[in-house]
Formats: sequence, C-alpha cells, structure tokens
Amino acid sequence: MRDSSRVVTVLGGYGIFGGRVAEALARDESCRVRVVGRTAKIGHNFAHRIGADFYPCMLDDRDLLRRAIEGSFLVIHAAGPFQGADYHVAEHCIQAGAHYLDLADARDFVAGIGRLDDVARGRGLLVTSGASSTPAITSALIADLAPEFAQIEAIHTALSPGNQNPRGAATIAAVLTYLGRKVRVWRDGQWVDRPGWGDVERLLFPPAVGRRRVHNCDVPELELFPTVFGARTVRFSAGLELNVLNYLLSLCALPCRWFGFDFTRRARFFCNVSLMLYPFGSTNGALAIWVRGRDHAGRPIERRIALVTDYDGPATPSSAAVVLARKILHLGPSRTGAFPCVGLLKLDELLAHLHPLGIWCVRGDESGWSTRIGSSHETV
Repeated sequence: MRDSSRVVTVLGGYGIFGGRVAEALARDESCRVRVVGRTAKIGHNFAHRIGADFYPCMLDDRDLLRRAIEGSFLVIHAAGPFQGADYHVAEHCIQAGAHYLDLADARDFVAGIGRLDDVARGRGLLVTSGASSTPAITSALIADLAPEFAQIEAIHTALSPGNQNPRGAATIAAVLTYLGRKVRVWRDGQWVDRPGWGDVERLLFPPAVGRRRVHNCDVPELELFPTVFGARTVRFSAGLELNVLNYLLSLCALPCRWFGFDFTRRARFFCNVSLMLYPFGSTNGALAIWVRGRDHAGRPIERRIALVTDYDGPATPSSAAVVLARKILHLGPSRTGAFPCVGLLKLDELLAHLHPLGIWCVRGDESGWSTRIGSSHETV
C-alpha cells in the first residue's frame, strides 16, 4: 500500500531530468510524488499519467514555493539552471523540515552548499547538492577505481551525449554561462585559468561512441576533486556528437572571450538550432573518466571507466537522484548536514538502476577500453 504520508516533491518535475525522477519514484509504494512546475496544463497531464499530484509554482514566488514544499518528507530540485542561483529553495526546505537534494551541476552552487550545514544538522536533515552526473556519479566511478591506486595524480572526466537525446534550454544555458570565459583548473598542483569551451581534444570513448571532440567545462569536480581524491591535475571536458554544433559554440566563444558577450539569454535559440539537427547522429553517449597515478608497488598506471548509453541518455543524470531518494525513503539519510553529493552513492547501486535502462559500465587501462563479449574480453 502506498504511504501517502511521505511526500516527495520534485521541482521541475515534468522536465527532461525531473520527469524521469518523478516517474521512477511514483512507482515506489513508500511515498506519494508531488510534481511542481510552471505550466499547469503540462504538469497536470504528466502528473495524472504517472499517478502523482501537481502543484503550479514559479520558484521566485516565495509564497507559492512554500505551499509547494509544505508537508514534504523530501524535496528534489530539478528546475535548473543553477548557475548564479541562491539557496532559497534549500532554505525553505530546511524551514519546512524536509530533506533536500538537487541535480545542480553549477560549480559554485554545489561547492558552496556547505554554508547551510549548521542549520541543516541542527534540524537533523540531509541537504545535498549535485545528485546528478556531476559530482555524484563521477565521484562514485572514481571511488570504484581508487583501491587500485596508492596515489591518484590526474583525473580527466569527459562527457559526450548522443545527438538524438532530449535536451532543454536549461542545459544549453549552463554551457553558455562559461562559454569563452576563464575557467579555474587545478593543473600540476596549482590553479590556472583556461578558456571555457577551449583546449579542444578528440578523445576515444568506448564503443559505440568512438572518437569525439570535447572542450573545457566549468563543473563542481574542478573545485572538489583536488581535495577529495588528492589529485594534482583535475580536468573536465564535454562535447556534442555533431561537430557542426561544437564548431558553432567554439565560434560563439570568441566574442565572449574578446568582448565579454553573454549569450545565456539566447539559450532557447541555441536549443532550437540544435533540435533542427536532431535526426542526425545517434542516441549513444558516454560519461568517461581516465585516472592516472601510482599503484601500491609505485608503478605508473592508468585506469579508465565509463557509463555508456544506448537509447536514453538523460537516464544517467537523473539516476543519482532516484537512487539516493530511494535510500533516504527506505533507510533514512546516512548522515545529516549540508554538503556536495560526494560519497553518498556506490557504483553498484547506480548500475542496478541503470542496467535495465540500457546503460552499461565499461572499464579499461593503458591499452584501451575493454568490452565483455560472452565470457571473454576484447580490447578496443
């Protein structure tokens, strides 16, 4: 029987990522899902389809937000972008006595959530930011490799989604915030400035993704992983499957770098341009990590690990919030306070959720990526 007394509220609950979170949790008998969004007609239709409730709300309307959160056991904030946002949503959740997690990928937002630690801990609440690909999933992937290393020296994470995956203006807006601007990167044990969407590389991802173009991104890992994993170099790159879109963003980065142009208000335009090319490319994408360092015998080693998507790329970013929400519902929070979402999830927990969705894990080393074929392994 469904426990309607435990309400899980999903802000942005019919969006690309929030919709997947809401739909997955609506199948959990331990809670009642409340979908919150701007547009009543879309929200009501979506909520009705998945068996949830709907509340109309704009996050900058504090009274409506307070009503939407009231009575919640857990609030999941999926209404990005988070770049430049404040913590008023998390603060409302603390005041209402609700646990809080979000899908933020904004560097300063995720890294700064600790300012709410004292008040969250005082209320016995979990408040965590970044329950998405970055940094929840990337940290779980690296933690799975970490026992092989005596010292991690360098971490390079790269993300390349398939072109035929859904995307929204909020995702594009996040990229536009650092397009052509200085990104602070930890390199060889010191901070250096590198251009956003610069330092182009063509990296070889696992099959069926292959070699793709990637660029500098400004994400929480750059701020967190030098301390969390003790690495002397931390990089994060991303790129689109179609090079024409990569070239367009690289071209637009030039006036941002030279003249301070800001294209964030044109996110809808950029999103529409990308959707015009939706029939091209594939649904295959990957989140891959290359880790270099020393093993316990002092020898230099490289280990690779990646999540590869078949047909539903947005299932990966939404998976961390789903898995963590279920843990909180069934087991309670593992700790209280406010902090980035690092160390709260294990890789096997994520894979148990992702495998049925056509998303698999691939590993590799200095010789390349390995994929399981029957009972043997083949290096690619």
